[in-house]
Amino acid sequence: MPKIPTEAEKRISPEFQARLSELIDELEVTKIEFARRVPVSEAVITRAVIYGIVPSLKILVRIADFLNVSLPYLLGESDDAAFYPAEPQVGFHARLDGLAKESNVKYSQIAHKMPFSKNFFYEWQRVKTLPSLDYLRALAEYFDVSVDYLLGRTDYRK
Repeated sequence: MPKIPTEAEKRISPEFQARLSELIDELEVTKIEFARRVPVSEAVITRAVIYGIVPSLKILVRIADFLNVSLPYLLGESDDAAFYPAEPQVGFHARLDGLAKESNVKYSQIAHKMPFSKNFFYEWQRVKTLPSLDYLRALAEYFDVSVDYLLGRTDYRK
């Protein structure tokens, strides 16, 4: 079972701050221009670059897609810059359903091993939302796949 980070650990990441700053510098654009190109709010990029505040998963995915990098690379958790996008991309919800069927488990069975209840599965499916980064990591660990695979961003399981 993965460690559940404290609220402060969830929100601040010097590794993410450094990596995002590096990637923006490589593009030779300002933070404001980068935010416009992605597109995300300038405030989100400013908070990330100045304070290391990690945005929502939806925004992280948008940034990673724009930069064509894996989430672990963007977050500074990996130095492997190689990323191979899925062709075509599969959504998180379809990938989660597929992994559950492949593993022959129900959401209720998975939830027993998760730091969240089975109701989250149904909420994600019903309103087509994404889990938090921490819950995504827990699910990826459970299925022994990468977070990018689980999100449907790549077809490489690890």
